[in-house]
Amino acid sequence: GQVGYIFSDKTGTLTQNDMELKRVAIADIKYGTFEQGGEDGFNGGHELEAARGGMHGPSVNAFLEVLAVAHTVMIATGKDGRPQYEAESPDEFALVSS
Repeated sequence: GQVGYIFSDKTGTLTQNDMELKRVAIADIKYGTFEQGGEDGFNGGHELEAARGGMHGPSVNAFLEVLAVAHTVMIATGKDGRPQYEAESPDEFALVSS
């Protein structure tokens, strides 16, 4: 696919450096919604899981593989002993924490 638009907020003025992955498009199919007041983050996980076993499975798997490895996020252990993501940018944090 080709990217039609890229929106950038390099200074964090609009987003206050708080970003969440809400929706993805893979093979012209959209997963997740932009619903306001719903759950935080990405809510299309069940749809993605179902798609992995169908006709678009290879495309979904390729997308998830790139999402899993193409970032600079490091995992550290927080003071409470739980994993904590250390990302260079809020968009990378949003992608790996979804």
